[in-house]
Amino acid sequence: MNVLDAIKKRHSVRAYLDKEVPEKVVKEIIEIAKQSPSGVNSQPWKVYALMGEAKDNLVKDACKKFDAGETESGEYVVYPSKENMPDWYKARRAECGFGLYGTLGIERDDMPRRIAQARKNYQFFGAPVGIFITVNKVLGPNGWGHVGHYIQSLCLAAVGKGLGTCLQEAWAGYPNLLRKHLNYGDDEVLWCGISLGYEDVNEVVNTFVPDREEFDVFAKILK
Repeated sequence: MNVLDAIKKRHSVRAYLDKEVPEKVVKEIIEIAKQSPSGVNSQPWKVYALMGEAKDNLVKDACKKFDAGETESGEYVVYPSKENMPDWYKARRAECGFGLYGTLGIERDDMPRRIAQARKNYQFFGAPVGIFITVNKVLGPNGWGHVGHYIQSLCLAAVGKGLGTCLQEAWAGYPNLLRKHLNYGDDEVLWCGISLGYEDVNEVVNTFVPDREEFDVFAKILK
């Protein structure tokens, strides 16, 4: 598979087969993604992969907190406030949310099913591997952008290995819990979690792929 096909094929996978991913494959994906560009070759990312008992223990603790309605103060703002949210952002966010729940047949006022779907974030949607990415606290937006390069490379490498991924900023809401389980440094900020596994193509949720904007909406070629 060439890189163009991998970019087109990658999408958020929210249901996985009950099939383990070999540790050597997980390591290979993480390793090859380090070829991503970063300013002054800073490579400001740190990666933590959880499998087996380590992943199961985190899922257990996270679901316990979620079920109890417990929240933690995040280390960064995931979504802009409603007062500062641009109209285009509101529209795309709403379209994405309605599209996902519509695909699953979940009505807007069906809170039990909406909550149950949200809870799956903290089970990695059934994936056998959970990956977490941190960024160094001293870095500004450019450093976060460099980590974004790494994350995209990791996702494309996963596609090349026949695997699916789902980026999950939902995990940013439990930094204390994750620091306990991952034991990452005080100089690191958790950016996101990533589910990794073999896609269950028979699950309807995986048919949902939101549309992308037309070229002229987001790009210009100047001559």
